[in-house]
Amino acid sequence: MKALVRDSVAISVKEMKQLARDPVSLILTVMFPIILIGIFIVISSAFSAPSYDIPVVVADLDGSPASKVLLDKITTTPLVRVTELLQTEEQAVRHVETGDATGAVIIPQGFGEALAHGRAFIVIQTDNSKITAPQIIQISVNSDVQTLLEESGAQFGVKAATVDVIVRPISGRPPSGDTILPGFLGMITILGAFDDAVNAITRERDRGTFPRLTLSPTSLISIYSGKMLATVFLTALRTSLMLIIFVLTGLVIRGNLILIYLTTSLIAMFTLAMGLALSSRIRSSATLTVLEIAATFPLFQLAGTTASPEILASGGRAIARALPWTYGNEALRRVIYLGLGLDAISGDLLVLFVSTLILLPIATFLSKRTM
Repeated sequence: MKALVRDSVAISVKEMKQLARDPVSLILTVMFPIILIGIFIVISSAFSAPSYDIPVVVADLDGSPASKVLLDKITTTPLVRVTELLQTEEQAVRHVETGDATGAVIIPQGFGEALAHGRAFIVIQTDNSKITAPQIIQISVNSDVQTLLEESGAQFGVKAATVDVIVRPISGRPPSGDTILPGFLGMITILGAFDDAVNAITRERDRGTFPRLTLSPTSLISIYSGKMLATVFLTALRTSLMLIIFVLTGLVIRGNLILIYLTTSLIAMFTLAMGLALSSRIRSSATLTVLEIAATFPLFQLAGTTASPEILASGGRAIARALPWTYGNEALRRVIYLGLGLDAISGDLLVLFVSTLILLPIATFLSKRTM
């Protein structure tokens, strides 16, 4: 019995000493349950938004007292934020097409007169590449119209009237339930690149081949660049497979395929650079894999995979806008759904490219310090 206790204590001390040699693993072992709970709290608070603040533009082509009251209702709603008042419908649509606004409300000429005769209409142009946000815009405008009819009907001599809200999505995609497919393509790219990072460095360290590689005449930055090129090749294969699945499920890909491959490649390059930086501090492949799994759930919500960042609370929206992955997912939706070109997504791609250029030297520097 004494031998059993003695041996058990010895093994326990050995395990603690091994953990102590890898402080990051020790911290994650202790903190992982707390981190998971914290992640779910962040997600919950990110979605508990008292107001959504979704950007829209308004073109009041009528200028009547009735249209001005409706405009006032739209500008004071907690669901949307009017960023600009425009003079023409063409200007409003252009703001949506370029991504400056998620929706455009057009109050047509003759709205006030038509309302007085009992039936009028307004038009909403929406960017359906922003998941769920267009529906919230429609709900908000419908509520504003109903309030106009209830509170101001007598003011304009209207006893019984209706206002039709005509929604025109500019994406042209069919309502086939495929709203999250581009986000899934982005998420698969992220997860694949994270796994490439585990294979590229951490598992190579576990096998003992990475130190020998660093002792070769090849520079560390060249080693990392070579591994990044391999990830780009693997990402192209993953992207091709996903695009085939998209087509088989009926998704209409409106944009340039080269832009899709370029976007997924930049997402993968940034993700790998992030993984390389983490692997300089996390020696164990198992620990890095656990960290990857833990990061998956918040990324699904915060990086715009299943919902637009515009519907998050202010804190969640700020986090989403700080993540380069968010811009990659938005670029994929604009290309796939809207058929937009390089000029429309150049800002998103620039965020990914610059972030990669910043992270890769940091990963190289950290790796040199831990050799």
